[in-house]
Amino acid sequence: MKRHAVLTSTFTNEINGFDKPDTLSKQNASGVQPEPPRRIARGVLAVAIGILLCIVPDAGSSEQGLNRSYISYKEYSLYLLDFNYKEYDCLVKLYNHESHWNPDAVNGSHYGIPQGNSEWLKEQDGWTQVQWGLDYIGHRYGEPCIALNHWSKYGWH
Repeated sequence: MKRHAVLTSTFTNEINGFDKPDTLSKQNASGVQPEPPRRIARGVLAVAIGILLCIVPDAGSSEQGLNRSYISYKEYSLYLLDFNYKEYDCLVKLYNHESHWNPDAVNGSHYGIPQGNSEWLKEQDGWTQVQWGLDYIGHRYGEPCIALNHWSKYGWH
């Protein structure tokens, strides 16, 4: 009996001392990482779930694709650019200047988010306009950063 009491006492002291569960998850030995890794993992998981919710197929559809009704035009453009953040930043700057991402923007004979010279664009939703604009940029310039450079130099693209 005595030996059992000693073991229990030792075990209890370890639990109440430095060997507590989760001690390492609260802060690493260097003290550089104050946020528990669990919270970071939860954030990454939340982003992944959000992306998956946007990629689910429409009800009754056999096609796998992006469900555009749950994301913004900017998020959609990032998806179309295969998450190339450098090109995305250039596109955001370009479209901020052109239309402020407004699908109803009109400037003379130029319409929508990309301010394209096409009557067809003014009848399209913002996601279709973004796709049209990226197709136009791809055919004419190759990528958004080159289009932005052209716009910066000449005031149009």
